[in-house]
Amino acid sequence: MSQPAFAADINGTATNNSEKKSRVAQRLFRSSAKDALPLTIQHERIYILPSSRGMAFICVIAIMLMASINYGLNLGYALCFILIGLFASCLLATYKNLVNIKFISINSSDTFADSELIYTVRISEEAKRHRSSISLNNAEATAIFDIKALEITEATLTVSDATRGIHHLGRLTVSSDFPLGLWRGWGYLHTPAHSHIYPTPERPSADFKSNSANTAEPLVKHVGEQEFSGLKTYENTDSPSRVAWKRVASGAGWYTKQFEAEAEQREISIRWQDTPAHLDTEQRLSRMCGWILRAKGENIAHTFELPGYKSLDLASGQEHYETCLRALATYNSAAHELANYESATDEREQPGHNNNSRGS
Repeated sequence: MSQPAFAADINGTATNNSEKKSRVAQRLFRSSAKDALPLTIQHERIYILPSSRGMAFICVIAIMLMASINYGLNLGYALCFILIGLFASCLLATYKNLVNIKFISINSSDTFADSELIYTVRISEEAKRHRSSISLNNAEATAIFDIKALEITEATLTVSDATRGIHHLGRLTVSSDFPLGLWRGWGYLHTPAHSHIYPTPERPSADFKSNSANTAEPLVKHVGEQEFSGLKTYENTDSPSRVAWKRVASGAGWYTKQFEAEAEQREISIRWQDTPAHLDTEQRLSRMCGWILRAKGENIAHTFELPGYKSLDLASGQEHYETCLRALATYNSAAHELANYESATDEREQPGHNNNSRGS
């Protein structure tokens, strides 16, 4: 056999072995997020072993059995056999408490880094039998619940320390030690469920104005006079300049001033280069996030620019805001890309630079 053919044969064997190991790991531990919902827990997904209480129970039975043999105690034999039967029946009860549990869906909503992330798992059972003390957990949260026969149960997994980015739910473990805690049965479920974690918005949000000395145009473009139209309940992202301070001073509560046709009267640009350069990456993203929330609350259309991400044209609406926030959530550009972007932006915005410079 020639050397190239021999090397190819070795590579092919190594690849086959790797694929086999991957399939075994997926079957035993559900290491990859390949499960699709709805999914029913069948016998091939269930593992059962004695719990620590069960191991202690076995030791007690063994000691009782040795004492009965040593002293010829017939009642001791009977008690040992009864306890062994109880131990075996608990094994079957634990298995039946888990088999045929159906996972219908996993729902979550995007959130901010300073808020709790909640996954809601909808579960039912297909054997018309009440299930008790079911535990569902991933690496960060645990939920314990019962499943009533022929009803859908919602289990909630709450993650409190999620950081900015894409949060993956990860592998779920469904388990139970019902009825007496002598056995622990469990199974794995691994779906691609995930959520976007937005940056923590700056509170209170900075005013819509340019904070960069290199920016040649204002962040806010006023298009006409605004007329006062009323008050709305104050939110943390509202600008202090819009707070109805007389109402606050009189003890009437916190309110924010609203103006008519605000969306048509103002156009804003939310851009990376408009954030102060002395802030770190997370602080700059936090400021942009605060601007987006203010624009949403005041129904102001805006453009959006972020290094390494396509620029978005002037728009408003829920879909536009979510697109901008998700771009902030997934932002992770290298330092040299930032420098190149800001350098190119500064060059474009210098007065008289080709036809791309924009007047104030």
